[in-house]
Amino acid sequence: MLDAIRRGATTVKALADALGVTDNAVRLHLAALERDALIVRGVAPHEGRVGQPAAEYRLTERGEQSLSHAYAPAFAALVAALGDRAPAAERRALFAEAGARLARAHPTADAGSLAERADACTALIGLLGGHAEVRRSRGEIAIEGRGCPLAAAVRADPAACTLVETLLEWHAGVRAEQRCDHGDEPNCRFALSEARARHQKTTSPRRG
Repeated sequence: MLDAIRRGATTVKALADALGVTDNAVRLHLAALERDALIVRGVAPHEGRVGQPAAEYRLTERGEQSLSHAYAPAFAALVAALGDRAPAAERRALFAEAGARLARAHPTADAGSLAERADACTALIGLLGGHAEVRRSRGEIAIEGRGCPLAAAVRADPAACTLVETLLEWHAGVRAEQRCDHGDEPNCRFALSEARARHQKTTSPRRG
């Protein structure tokens, strides 16, 4: 249905005709897509017709992204190209800046206990498509994941982990020390501490 909307079938009738289903079936799916913020509803032009104008649907940015399979391989290719051109310190600085920018899209969790902030970090990794759990041992709190939401990029350059490291520091306001497993099957591991975040700046990334 998203693809049909992208190709120009934007009303219930047009979608029903394009997909060969009933109007009610279309409305049911449209409601779910709208709820998930994949589409938005507007009003179609009257075009001289009498009566209420038909609702017209279009993709949101999130909806467009859901149809694309280019983001992961394109990002991995970009990371690999960057690795061929820039020294390690410069790459880490760029990934740190990207992590701070990504943090702007998410509310901060820089209050509460270290354990509560760790829970918020695992939730954030989940939103990005990863899976992580909080591990506590010998007085240390760590975020451990099975797999990595940036696995393709990390395979191209392990320095890409700095993006997530910085994202977590901005998000939780604590230090996140990267201890990830790299290689063919990357796994996340970030030790959290209440020490000053290395990537944190004096100004929040949400200002300015």
